[in-house]
Amino acid sequence: MSAIVQSFQNTISLCRGDRRLLAGWIESAQRGSVPYCMALIALGCGVYGFTVGLRNGWEMGAYVAIKLPLIIFITLIVNGLLNGLLGLLLGSGIGFRKSVQFLLVGFAIMSVILGALSPVSLFATLNMPSSGDGTGRFAWHGASLLMHTCLIAFAGITAHTRLLHYVREFADSSRAGTHAFFAWLAGNLFVGAQVSWNLRPFFVSPGLKVEFIREDPFNGNFYEAVIVSLKNVSQI
Repeated sequence: MSAIVQSFQNTISLCRGDRRLLAGWIESAQRGSVPYCMALIALGCGVYGFTVGLRNGWEMGAYVAIKLPLIIFITLIVNGLLNGLLGLLLGSGIGFRKSVQFLLVGFAIMSVILGALSPVSLFATLNMPSSGDGTGRFAWHGASLLMHTCLIAFAGITAHTRLLHYVREFADSSRAGTHAFFAWLAGNLFVGAQVSWNLRPFFVSPGLKVEFIREDPFNGNFYEAVIVSLKNVSQI
C-alpha cells in the first residue's frame, strides 16, 4: 500500500514539475525513475489508445492500446541521440544521457495528461456517427483524426512546456537551454507524427479492414493525411 501511495505522490510531483524530483531523476538517474516513467507511458497512452480504437471494436481498441505507447518508445529511441547532439551543438551543455532523461520525463507527463483525457476521447468515440453515406463517413473519419491529433499535440506541448524552466536551469545558459528545448520539441512532434503514420491504423478508414499494421506502412505521410482530413471535414 505504501508503494502505491508513493507512486501516486511521485506522479503528482512529476506533473507539478517538482524541482527536487526532477533533479534527482535527471542529474543522477535515480534508481527506479526509468521503469517508473516507462510504466506511466504504457498505462496513460495505453488507456487513451484503447478509447481511440474502440470505435472499431474491442480488437482495434487492444491494438491501439499497444501501438500508442510503442510510438512513444520508438520516438524516444530515434530522438534520444539526436536530442543529445542538438543540445551540445546549440551550446546548452546538456549531453546525451540528460537529454534522454528529459525526453523520458516529458513523455511520462504527456502520458498522464492523455490518461486524464481518456474520458473525453471515450465520449467522442461513443457518440461519433459510424455509418451513413460515403462522403459522411469519410468526413467523420477525418474529424476523428484531427480531434485526436489536437489532443495528443496538446498533451505533448503542455508536458514539454512544463519542463522548459528546468531545461534552462540545467543548461549552461538560459538562452541555449531555450534553443535546445524548442529543437527537441520540434523533433519530437515531427518524428512522433510520422511514426504514428507508419503504425496506422488507429481507427479504420471507411472501406478498410481491422488490422494491426497496414500492408504499406511507408506509403504516404502523416501531413498528407491531415490535409485530406481537413478537406473531408469541410464536407460535414
